[in-house]
Amino acid sequence: MTPAQKTTLASAYAADADQARLYTTATTGTTAGTEVAGGSYAPQTLSWSTASNGVVTATAVFDVPAGVTIVGAGVTKADGTYLDGGSVPSQEFASDGTYELVLTYTQS
Repeated sequence: MTPAQKTTLASAYAADADQARLYTTATTGTTAGTEVAGGSYAPQTLSWSTASNGVVTATAVFDVPAGVTIVGAGVTKADGTYLDGGSVPSQEFASDGTYELVLTYTQS
């Protein structure tokens, strides 16, 4: 595949993946986990970088309520339709806090 085609496909991915979400149960590339609930938590709108050489990146910062353990993250369409995701290093929140998620999509 040419670099130009990879960049086109990465741009399409970013256009579909409107929001990031955090999960408290295992997430796979095809199935969402159980989304965080409570406190000030909310899905975060993504602002992706301009695609270059088939790569796009985005960062989201979430408010996470006390008593939650994050084990997965994913991206969805604005209507909540799950598109992609995976495991993240487990992080337990004994008190309210923030979680920064850095996303990179690479079209191979």
